[in-house]
Amino acid sequence: MFVSVSLNGFFEGPNHDISWHNVDDEVNKFAIGQLRETDTILFGRRTYQLFEGYWPKAPRDPATSKGNLEIANLINNMKKIVFSKTLPKVEEKENWKNVKLMREVNAEEIRLWKQQSGKNMSVGGNSLAVKLAESGLIDEFRVMINPVALGNGTPLFEGIKERLDLKLVATQTFQSGNVLLTYRPAS
Repeated sequence: MFVSVSLNGFFEGPNHDISWHNVDDEVNKFAIGQLRETDTILFGRRTYQLFEGYWPKAPRDPATSKGNLEIANLINNMKKIVFSKTLPKVEEKENWKNVKLMREVNAEEIRLWKQQSGKNMSVGGNSLAVKLAESGLIDEFRVMINPVALGNGTPLFEGIKERLDLKLVATQTFQSGNVLLTYRPAS
């Protein structure tokens, strides 16, 4: 799991605002490295819709940076599985391939996917991440702390019901002031 959060623990501001994410070339290079290690993204509905609304269009936008073009290409070519009970359908289109809709999170099925050969799976979406974390399905939490405090927003791990003990395994600082904290489950 990789997520950007504010210093006071919000992963999005009011009205799902993420304009405060502190992204520069160094952070983009890091994101590209993360995506190169990934072949599947598991999405919740809202995060999927945000990605699907931006990344397929990025290659056609002349203002898209070279780094974002590479991110768009990587995301396009990897498997995207969307977990949603309300989304009527998902569709492949130009610059948006390998997408599948699933209605329920089946922990046993995801465990089987994790045992298959291939690269990492990534998680996009707070509610989905909470479900997967509570099922013991997230092996690593990469939390990018942005040097900003928000007055309001959606807290990371909102809705978690059980205590989640984590062990810090790595830190990385960025010139932008961002700090990456990498955790693994303590047990």
